[in-house]
Amino acid sequence: MAVLELTHEIRDAIDRWDGRLGPPAAENRKTNRLRVFVSAFVERVFATSHPLLPGVWFGGIIAYGAVVPFINASVGVARGVGLYALGLLVWTLTEYVLHRFVFHLRPGPTDSSKVRQFMMHGYHHEFPNDRMRLVAPPLMSWPLAAVFALLYRGLLGPGLWWPAFGGTVAGYLAYDWIHYYTHHFTPTTAMGKALRRNHMVHHYSNSEANHGISSPLWDFIFRSYQGPTRGARGAAETRDAGPS
Repeated sequence: MAVLELTHEIRDAIDRWDGRLGPPAAENRKTNRLRVFVSAFVERVFATSHPLLPGVWFGGIIAYGAVVPFINASVGVARGVGLYALGLLVWTLTEYVLHRFVFHLRPGPTDSSKVRQFMMHGYHHEFPNDRMRLVAPPLMSWPLAAVFALLYRGLLGPGLWWPAFGGTVAGYLAYDWIHYYTHHFTPTTAMGKALRRNHMVHHYSNSEANHGISSPLWDFIFRSYQGPTRGARGAAETRDAGPS
């Protein structure tokens, strides 16, 4: 058995998928999740995640990046706080770019391309309320964190890279938790309702709009924002915002 061997049920779902990202296909509306990997170890440790776990993995990085400006005189408070804020802004742009231009690529003609795109984002659109796959599992988040760490270390050097990295990881964690929140909580504040409705537009009305989940900033800048429609409002008013 190959370590990353896929289950028959996920292969069947991939075969049925037409490559488009939008509301779940009718045959997928009867369930909220599928098992992806045959290996129980890979499935549990690397392919799924409890929504609180990213805070465990990355909480120390976020906290250390925030305190570095206050304990390292060579960094300085003003510069360190500015780098932390810059790192946070970098994440919001990264989130938008990845979601719009990587996750939403149409699969190519090969089977491997279809599998890759389905696993990357198609699964989420077909099974949007899988509670254990709404926050990015280690298989996705750890390599991305390593890339940012190496990039900031190379660009900023010792000391200075920590605040920027901490800010970016803080932005990522906010994105993960807001994403979970929009699918599985009923907001009571105006901001929470707006974030939820914006994301439901993306899932149920127009998958080419509202790529920012933690913030609509870049959707406004790049003119990909769409306000909530009646259908998206209806989806947002149910707890799981999923198809019945």
